[in-house]
Amino acid sequence: MNLLHIIPRFIGGGPERHLLALASAWRTSGFQVRQRIVVLDPPASAPLLIKARRLGIELLIAPDPATLRSAIAAADIVEIRFWNHPRLYELLRQDLPPARRLLSSAIAGTTLPQVLTAEIGGVADAMVLSTEASWRTPAVAEAQARGCRIESIPSLADMSRLAGFTPRPHDGIRVGYLGLVEPTKMHPRFAELSSAVKTKGVQFDIYGGGAWREHLQQRFDQAGMSDRVRFHGQVEDIRTAFAEMDIFGYPLAPDTSATSEKTIQEAMWVGIPPVVLAGTGASPMVRHEITGLICESESDYPRAIERLAEDDVLRRRLGEAAREFAREHFEPDRNAARFRHLFESLPALPKREIVPLPGLDEPGAQRFVRSLGSLGVDFEASFQGIPVTSATNLAAAERSIRHSSPVLTQGEGGIVHYRNTYPQDPHLNLWCGLISLHARNDTAAHREFDEAIRCGLDPGRVQPHLTPSSDVH
Repeated sequence: MNLLHIIPRFIGGGPERHLLALASAWRTSGFQVRQRIVVLDPPASAPLLIKARRLGIELLIAPDPATLRSAIAAADIVEIRFWNHPRLYELLRQDLPPARRLLSSAIAGTTLPQVLTAEIGGVADAMVLSTEASWRTPAVAEAQARGCRIESIPSLADMSRLAGFTPRPHDGIRVGYLGLVEPTKMHPRFAELSSAVKTKGVQFDIYGGGAWREHLQQRFDQAGMSDRVRFHGQVEDIRTAFAEMDIFGYPLAPDTSATSEKTIQEAMWVGIPPVVLAGTGASPMVRHEITGLICESESDYPRAIERLAEDDVLRRRLGEAAREFAREHFEPDRNAARFRHLFESLPALPKREIVPLPGLDEPGAQRFVRSLGSLGVDFEASFQGIPVTSATNLAAAERSIRHSSPVLTQGEGGIVHYRNTYPQDPHLNLWCGLISLHARNDTAAHREFDEAIRCGLDPGRVQPHLTPSSDVH
């Protein structure tokens, strides 16, 4: 079987590691398959490139159009690892060869900017969802209406990284976080939620790279927590990181696109009970009071940490149940076999031509609006402007854009990502100016507004945001 995986980037995130874990499990099971990975947005991680080559995977990094078309035409199955990424949407807007397309969603698809739109559902001949939350999306409704096969399978974590795990004795109770240290991932009040834990002897260990470390350190310092928090930076040796954790504290941003989070899988695999917030794509992975604790509100989070810290019996019971649950639901070989069965069934389908997604000749801002589907009404109103949008509705829409969350502004598929991809787009520069105003960075806002005007925006669109009465903050 000849498989072609198309992925927006290859820098070390969960979707990339899933593909490598899948290839490793298939090799162990004796499943013979040729795999190639197309990476649309370079550069690629050198360690991951080496690992891919050792697994016999060929990588095509930013291939030219002819090479890409040839690879699609030659594949028995084309798997698209989907999340909102401008380069991936650019590909789907092109006239591509007929293929059997498996759309594997790496997102929940229910929050901005990572939306599973109806248009995306039309691309798929079959779909794989990584969280139950995705069943409520327009993409799934569209795929179901066409009779597509849809499976829900967690993404694979490489549990070999935890081989030989042994807890390490330590003083007190340690609450660990392992993941991206950015406001696009972590709850905006991560430091405050952690600082509200009053149980003596509780310490916090934060593992992961990202630009938010200094900001978090300052907020912990202001809360008098300097001696209770340690930042360890990016780590590959996750076995050692987990060895000194008693509780996995994982409060994510409310609108994160998280789904089958590998760090939760890994924590549960070694028997560390997770504490998460309700309402994210990650919370369905936890069974409340059985494998961990799900907090319905922010104020519940520190109380849940305190409860586990003060009750050794409960902590051990949840940890043991988490370990058993992980081996039942997240065992890589078992889930790799489910993927194998799905892939083996797809060649029975005919290769299908699809109409390219609309937007190939549209400006970057309009492409961004399209990627948000029905959730992008504020951006659509701002893009249309007067007279299509009334002055009152325009002001309200741009006030809402100004107050966009870090996930929507700074995350993949967000405003800044699209502006960096289409730097000459006036509306994307306008929206970056609005969010800079909200961040109280007037210098950056003026620079963005000037660029928007230079790119063709009516200067009158900017003026209301520069007056003292414009509700800037």
